[in-house]
Amino acid sequence: MKKLVVLLLGLTFLLVGCFGDDDEEVITPYDELSNYISLWENEQFEELYDNHITEQSRETFSHEDFVERYEHLYDALSINNLSFQILREDLDEEEVDELEELDTYTLPLEVSFDTLAGTVEYDLDVTLEKLSIENEDRDEVVDERWLVEWHPEFILPNLKQDEEVSYRTLTAKRGDILDRNELALATIGEVYEVGITPENFDESDLSTLAGSLKLTEEYIENKINQSWVQPEHFVPIRNIQLTDDEMVSESTAISGVTTRVIEDRVYPFAEAAAHLTGYIAPISAEELEELEGEGYTSSDRVGKRGLEQLFESKLRGQNGAEIYINKQDGSTYTVAEQEAQDGEDVQLTIDMEMQEQLFRIVDGDAGTATVMDPASGDVLSVLSFPTFDPNQFVLGMTNSQYEELMSDENLPTINRFSSTYSPGSTMKLFTSVVGFQTGALDPNEVKEIEGLQWQKDSWDDYHVTRVNDQHTEVDLDVAMKYSDNIYFAMLGLDIGGEAFKDGLETLGFGESLPFAYPVTTSQISNSGSFGSEGQIADSSFGQGEVLINNTHLAALYAGVANDGVYMEPRLLLDESEEVWFESIIEDEENDILQDSLRNVVAEGTATDIDIEGREMAGKTGTAELKASHDDEDGAQNGIFVSYDQANPNMVLSLMIENVEDLGGSGYTVELSKEFFESIE
Repeated sequence: MKKLVVLLLGLTFLLVGCFGDDDEEVITPYDELSNYISLWENEQFEELYDNHITEQSRETFSHEDFVERYEHLYDALSINNLSFQILREDLDEEEVDELEELDTYTLPLEVSFDTLAGTVEYDLDVTLEKLSIENEDRDEVVDERWLVEWHPEFILPNLKQDEEVSYRTLTAKRGDILDRNELALATIGEVYEVGITPENFDESDLSTLAGSLKLTEEYIENKINQSWVQPEHFVPIRNIQLTDDEMVSESTAISGVTTRVIEDRVYPFAEAAAHLTGYIAPISAEELEELEGEGYTSSDRVGKRGLEQLFESKLRGQNGAEIYINKQDGSTYTVAEQEAQDGEDVQLTIDMEMQEQLFRIVDGDAGTATVMDPASGDVLSVLSFPTFDPNQFVLGMTNSQYEELMSDENLPTINRFSSTYSPGSTMKLFTSVVGFQTGALDPNEVKEIEGLQWQKDSWDDYHVTRVNDQHTEVDLDVAMKYSDNIYFAMLGLDIGGEAFKDGLETLGFGESLPFAYPVTTSQISNSGSFGSEGQIADSSFGQGEVLINNTHLAALYAGVANDGVYMEPRLLLDESEEVWFESIIEDEENDILQDSLRNVVAEGTATDIDIEGREMAGKTGTAELKASHDDEDGAQNGIFVSYDQANPNMVLSLMIENVEDLGGSGYTVELSKEFFESIE
């Protein structure tokens, strides 16, 4: 065995340790490895290379092989939390004495560290070689040190010289959004990826391709001119739906343009569920900063709206990773692997066949609709219309497509089902409920009402107007059937402002709706209370400043239909069915309200939906959107809430905007009738 010898010239060498005298400290291989480990833990790779590995190691492995590779791999693989344990105790006195006869010494070492792909743990036999330092003048050894024989397995287990380390992401599958019957509203599906092979593409066709793909020439040129592109490479340009036959045929007719089928996020019901599902899109710089520490990168996509955004953490899952070595024989060796954890599915109470049917009926209008099962609280459909195709956001919307969407005067990107609206005369049911609660309402009491307008003697300019004056003796049933504003204004005043406010709060006004999808809170007024008798009167028949969310509206009518048991609206199938509130009025009083709602259809303002073989019930409402009481040209929203009392398994609450030229709330009655007739 050959002993390393270093000649000491002069006295400038710093002695690390001394041998000779019995009482002097001896630096052992164990001490040197401990020192080496300390420098390794602190990633002092320059120091290790220059002063702590053998000369043979430095001759075999360059500075690039050692220092630069350590630094690169530790950074690229996010190696941290290094931990080491020498798997034997320090040398005893006898073993130290024996070192004088040894040129090399091997110690077992356990190495552990964390990476992007999980924890790496392995054992390493570390061989140390003795370095003797001599004083040339005195021809004697003045110091002896131990240096580490280094090789690439110190970096990663089973790594040999000239072998490459690779890393790949194991992509987690994003969870599906499913309806109650497991139909997918959002899932992973197949799309076409249109691309160019530059060596086969004639630049004179650039304009034609840009036109067929609805892209700019500059956009395509930027794709082709990316740094990684080679003439023979397939360069992806844009993704399109499998059903877009015209775009496929036009683009692939151009030489050098081909398609391949890839997987991507798709929304099979497109417009019919867009506001509910939302969509995913590339993460923004702001979002990346907000989500720091949650494993996102600048190349990820995140939920931008709807359920995709609301349940991002559940749907997303966790990507995995694999670190592996490309071996010289062509095989690979896995250093560390962390399996991907697929995202969880989100299953809804929505019935997409019903939702699609309802969407076909209201398509072309603007508004919102909710269908709810009174007994369970299950929301079977929730719509905002007009709408958009979320697939366009995922596949890549062109600038012109985006500008067209955003400039649409019907505001298709606005989610109307999350907003609040004036309830119009549908409010009269709630005024009646509060009237029963407070004892202010006697359903059999007849109020004498003359003419179309009424005001208290103490009022100056303010008055209440009703639609017609054919009834002068008005009780609750007549008032509900013919939607008499004056009767309900009187009732509101009889209840009183504070009691009316308290009663509406028991119906959920002023508090967040217990619904998985966040919606705007229904309000009694802008201030939360009534500021005048006029405001009480207006609010009692659904004008004033009272606003209600459409799903809230459906849930309250569903409570009356469900014999006075109001269920929380339920959107997620794994949520338990919960009673929201009950017994707020007597059963007999709830029966009276049910009879009145039936009579609205049988004799009153909604006779058009009196479907043969059914016992349709409901309440119409027209919300006048005007700047003042004297404004006669304001827009109108038509509202109708309806259900079949013979089979009260669904309540439909439908609101259509701008019905002033469509027949008012009668238009929503027609659409509601079409829906119920389409449902078996």
